Amino acid sequence: MEKFARFARIAETEFSDVVISTHDLGHKLRIYLKDKSFVDFFFTTKLKKLRFAIHLERSHLDKSFYRVDNTPDPKWKKVETFPIHFHDGKYSKVKIPPFEVKGFDLESMIRQFLAFTRTKVIRKD
Repeated sequence: MEKFARFARIAETEFSDVVISTHDLGHKLRIYLKDKSFVDFFFTTKLKKLRFAIHLERSHLDKSFYRVDNTPDPKWKKVETFPIHFHDGKYSKVKIPPFEVKGFDLESMIRQFLAFTRTKVIRKD
């Protein structure tokens, strides 16, 4: 759990109001949420440039998902922050992320994405 340990700690401690637990799946970190949705976090340093994706899966709840990533897909070249782009509820609805991405680091990105996620999770407390 070396690769994802600090990110799991951020999720479990700073977002304990919505996070149940985390699980290192080897190639990604899965973050289980209190409303039965989950976040998958992936990054690789094996390429010349850091690639990452953070994905909130809610399709089983309301048919939506949200993802920020920096895959340089030419379809999203129109997005001002390209290659970083944000899928807002569905694959084809892409825009600038609703949080700061300039000079990003992965820790701030996961924090910002989990803060966004917090607004989507239905809490029953």
